[in-house]
Amino acid sequence: VAQIKNLLGSIDRITLEGKRDFALINLLVRTGLRTIEVVRADVGDIRQESGEAVLQIQGKGRDAKDDFVLLTDDALRPIYEYLTARGGAVDTDPLFTSLSDRNKDERLTTNSLRRRVKHYLRGIGLDSERLTCHSLRHSCVTLCLQAGATIQEAQALARHASINSTLIYAHNIDRIANAPERKIDALLRDSAVTRL
Repeated sequence: VAQIKNLLGSIDRITLEGKRDFALINLLVRTGLRTIEVVRADVGDIRQESGEAVLQIQGKGRDAKDDFVLLTDDALRPIYEYLTARGGAVDTDPLFTSLSDRNKDERLTTNSLRRRVKHYLRGIGLDSERLTCHSLRHSCVTLCLQAGATIQEAQALARHASINSTLIYAHNIDRIANAPERKIDALLRDSAVTRL
């Protein structure tokens, strides 16, 4: 949680680039979207469903935008701030666009998205090959479970085809919370064993 807050807090939201990057990273953290799902999103994919804002998505291996993620106010507000600053966006435009001179206003690519996330991770001192854009998806599912969601709710959020994929996250949380290494420490600390 502290790392996510640090990551989001490190983004300068004054510039258009900062507004875009904050909206992107915030969306990834709060919804667990895959990079391809974010890149495929258009402005018009933000819709109302049962009185709630949702983002229609074209999932991995899908031909149509037949799934969605809920956009809470905390996820939606930065997107609207970015779109307002960007100006002139219509429903058929990409939700997130490039700001570079070579392809300004064209759809952001998955590689560009990955580079932006890596840039901000490095900026807060998280410079590891293991930490990628996809790590934000893992963080989202983990946060979901830590916040008290059921395995089924986390599976729906992550859009995992198999619940076994979601169970890996629950196992890792449980493994850390109930680490037997702590029991060994307690036994050694509390017993008459000579300290090492």
